[in-house]
Amino acid sequence: MDEKNLLRVFGFNLKIERLKRKVSQETVAEALDFSSVYVSNVESGKHNISLVNALKFCEYYEMPLENLLLEK
Repeated sequence: MDEKNLLRVFGFNLKIERLKRKVSQETVAEALDFSSVYVSNVESGKHNISLVNALKFCEYYEMPLENLLLEK
């Protein structure tokens, strides 16, 4: 999987998890001390995030990193 596709898949999976939990990007951003623009850019695959921040999302959603990397 190339970088662009990986970012798209990761962001899409984050968005699906957020929508399942019925929380806003602003709520996630506040909980993780991120900006809502950052969360939006990650969900849309526009931002290549650090491993540390990826793990913060995983902790927030209580899921392993590999779940966010799998194309569904």
